[in-house]
Amino acid sequence: MSEAQLQKAVLDMCKWLGLLAFHSTDSRRDSCAGFPDLVISGQGGVLYRELKSATGRLRPAQMDWMSRLELGGADVAVWRPADLVPDGGRIKAELVAITGAAS
Repeated sequence: MSEAQLQKAVLDMCKWLGLLAFHSTDSRRDSCAGFPDLVISGQGGVLYRELKSATGRLRPAQMDWMSRLELGGADVAVWRPADLVPDGGRIKAELVAITGAAS
């Protein structure tokens, strides 16, 4: 699964769950280099997620952004295709957790 396919799957899941998601088309040109691919917001919190293919590597600017956001208390992580399966896996669980719905 490519990063673009993973992104589409995540954005579709966000829409299905009623979460707001922001994606900068290319942070190297549109904003600050290395900013996470997605910012996802729900009643229960905000997630900053970098998306990578199974073999994709973080660039130094991405590692810097993730580190600084984490130091500031943000929920920051990398999602890969393996986090999507089976039946949504880790990605679905983390998205459902910020919907604000009672468990």
